[in-house]
Amino acid sequence: MTTASIIAIGSEMLGPVRVDTNSLRITAALENRGIGVVRKSVVGDDLDTIVAELEWSITSSDIVVVTGGLGPTDDDLTRAALVKAFGLDTEVDPSIIERIEARFAARGWTMPAVNRRQGVVFRGQETLQNEVGTAPGFHLRVRGKDVWVFPGVPQELDWMIEKYFRPWLAERSGGVTRCRRV
Repeated sequence: MTTASIIAIGSEMLGPVRVDTNSLRITAALENRGIGVVRKSVVGDDLDTIVAELEWSITSSDIVVVTGGLGPTDDDLTRAALVKAFGLDTEVDPSIIERIEARFAARGWTMPAVNRRQGVVFRGQETLQNEVGTAPGFHLRVRGKDVWVFPGVPQELDWMIEKYFRPWLAERSGGVTRCRRV
């Protein structure tokens, strides 16, 4: 059986106010295609902790799904953790920066310089355009496994699951679905 691990990144979910609902959305997509979730984790905004969780998950699952930590601020460490854990190379994609600038301009604002960080992509890997937010997602092939990286904003995650993840899962499963009866 194909297995998956889900990693939700963000210190805000370790406190009493925010709850990780993204993992539920991702689990629904996976289970619909017969993929068993073997681990869900919530990891704070600490580089070494994120790296450790990525390393554990890649050795224990066929599919790793990461959500959160792709924003423009200093505590958004997902890209850096992926580089450190898997030795990935990055580059700047000017088209992403242009799209973010246009998104700000459409609202009459100037894009803050910090948002340029969101134009950093992984060389040789698939970048997923985000039409409802600023942070792109990624579909990476690492050590023969699939790693999906999505923004943590629920609206953006939902859009990317429908646009990219569910179609990939459908293709991978040959169209087979699984229903659960309790």
